[in-house]
Amino acid sequence: MNASQALTSVVRQINHVLAQLAPADYHRPLPEFAGSSLGQHFRHIVEFFQCLERGMDAGAVDYAARERNLLYETDPALAAAAFGMFADALESFDCQRIVSVRAEFGTEFRPVYDSTVGRELMFVYDHAIHHLAMIKVGLRCQFPAVNADADLGVSPSTLKFRQAAAS
Repeated sequence: MNASQALTSVVRQINHVLAQLAPADYHRPLPEFAGSSLGQHFRHIVEFFQCLERGMDAGAVDYAARERNLLYETDPALAAAAFGMFADALESFDCQRIVSVRAEFGTEFRPVYDSTVGRELMFVYDHAIHHLAMIKVGLRCQFPAVNADADLGVSPSTLKFRQAAAS
């Protein structure tokens, strides 16, 4: 499986969950998230995807320059559409293409590092898995009726380890 296929699979998992959430539940603050919502986590994921896509076109990726579109936090259908647009664009990404990535370490100085689109696809994939693990906690605690993929938020290396340990 390549990065495009892996991200497409993650988007399918995400959109399966989003289709089951009412807007009121989607943007409700959850105690498990210290008052953040499922919608805020999904917005965060999709905006990292969008930063990569925009940055590829501009030649420099800046994950700190997110739009923070509040509609992605309140409207699961709009978020699903944004995830779908990213998944549709993935096939056109050149994984070998060199891009610059602007770092954010909390100071005014923001160094720029060389990377590739393929490496950044790995990053946004891992980043999404991390947030999906948190989302899964919120779903299990607050929305047990939502049917999520059992592997939602679980890294492929963990899945392989579990399979090997069960053998």
